[in-house]
Amino acid sequence: MLCSALSCLAQQDGGGRDISVALFSTLPPRSITVAASGPQAWWALCATCRHQSFTTPLHIPAVHEVFAGGPLTVRDEEHAQVRTADGRWHLRSESQGNIDVVLTLPSERYVAAVLMGETPSGEPQESLRAMAIVARTIAMRAVPARSTSSQLPSDICDSTACQDMRLGPVSSAVREAVRSTAGKTLWWGSQRAQVFFSGSCGGTTESAGAMWPELAHVPYLRSIQDPYCVRKDRASWHAEIPLAEIQQIAMREGWHIPSHIASAQVIDRTSSLRSRTIAFTDDSGKQSLVSAPALRLAVGRSLGWNLIRSDAYDLRVRNGILVLDGHGHGHGVGLCQQGATEMARMGRSYREILAFYFPGTKVRVTSTDEGWKQGSQEDVRFASTIALKPPLIESAVSAWKIAKSSFPPREQVIPEVIFAPSTELFRQMTLQPGWQLASTAGATITLQPLSVFAANSASLATTLQHEMLHVAVEMSTNEKTPLWLREGMVEVLAGDAPRTPPSLSVADTERLLQNANSRHESEAAHRAAAARTRQLLEHYGMSTVRGWIIGGSSVPTD
Repeated sequence: MLCSALSCLAQQDGGGRDISVALFSTLPPRSITVAASGPQAWWALCATCRHQSFTTPLHIPAVHEVFAGGPLTVRDEEHAQVRTADGRWHLRSESQGNIDVVLTLPSERYVAAVLMGETPSGEPQESLRAMAIVARTIAMRAVPARSTSSQLPSDICDSTACQDMRLGPVSSAVREAVRSTAGKTLWWGSQRAQVFFSGSCGGTTESAGAMWPELAHVPYLRSIQDPYCVRKDRASWHAEIPLAEIQQIAMREGWHIPSHIASAQVIDRTSSLRSRTIAFTDDSGKQSLVSAPALRLAVGRSLGWNLIRSDAYDLRVRNGILVLDGHGHGHGVGLCQQGATEMARMGRSYREILAFYFPGTKVRVTSTDEGWKQGSQEDVRFASTIALKPPLIESAVSAWKIAKSSFPPREQVIPEVIFAPSTELFRQMTLQPGWQLASTAGATITLQPLSVFAANSASLATTLQHEMLHVAVEMSTNEKTPLWLREGMVEVLAGDAPRTPPSLSVADTERLLQNANSRHESEAAHRAAAARTRQLLEHYGMSTVRGWIIGGSSVPTD
């Protein structure tokens, strides 16, 4: 279902937005190859230039700047790094020789990629949901970096310095965690909370003020005892780093430490007993001080992140080697992933997990709601951030009854109707353009806000009936069933099939249904699918056509 572009203007944010990610942020490439990895991939030499299809791969820096869209594979020739994703791409060779690669994708897909990168397989669903909300909150708070002559603008990077992410296939568990928390973030009053997470706090989380003094006043980021984290273990670790490596790192960082280090010790700790300041001492007893977090980050960038895993450690010098024994993983501020996992295994909900690590915050979609409200009536489930009136619920239930009688599903189906609180979140959740009024995937119907229906003088009852027919048909299809036949059957059952012959070929109808560039193209493809399906029904009858939809067998197209 469609609406006019003017009245579907997205509210600012509204629970979701596109996220621009700087890729290859740890090792910037100097030579890359860009190639299509699926249909509808395109490229252009400027933001407003004509889109061109990929016939051969593009090479940068042979081409200075490229704008692209669709499914692409970008390969870093020097470091053998590869990124494959569907989104909007901007690639530019910079004056210093590095190549900036920025991928823009919907926030919900970004959150899924973060969960794939930051959480292990087998993670309990409730801790996955908690992580989804934390990752989304971080992304939605990100302030876009300004474009400069030497760097493309982006919201966030793709390394652990921001949030690690793994583009590509998404597990069913991650998909469900993202879907069930769509748009949800943590709020403190009318503002999104500033949140952090780390792998293991070792039994005590760190105060944000100990890491970042400007956050010392934040009440929900104070140090707390975490008994859940140590139920399994304290995540103990041991590291040995040659002092020669420390000297090289110090030179790169501009630290003035002794040329010959006789000893090293922690001389100042935070309230959680993490190292705050390290003193390196020479043979004469002269000391040079280095911030412990700065040491951890510098060693991580140079030698890898599995050496100094946290700031909770003791250290000493032995035979020209800096020896560290510690526990925990990461800075320890905010959510402890190991503790959250244990809480979930103990039966705690994602809300309880978040309330423990960020006391006083609220889980919401926007600043004025209280998150998704769940409900059900008869065989239909509902989700909305506002209270739904009984006539609306009854209309949805009635629409499902009619849909079931028009095209009986092969097995029991319980539709879910989701009322998005904003056009922007509708777009992020469905990956559909903002001019659509509704979108159905499987048994889930996602609708634009009720205000959008009113602004477009669109019938909510008619839209619900149409989408319920989608559920009945889609839940009976085979993966081989062509999209044009599924869409066409819904149009016919809804009484929207024209009496004229189809105006598009089968191939063009299928292509435009999958990826229409405008409302006009989408409407034309739906009309063509409906006309062709009506012809099949008149010639072969409902029983035969229904069999083609269910079985996915070859369908006559002449």
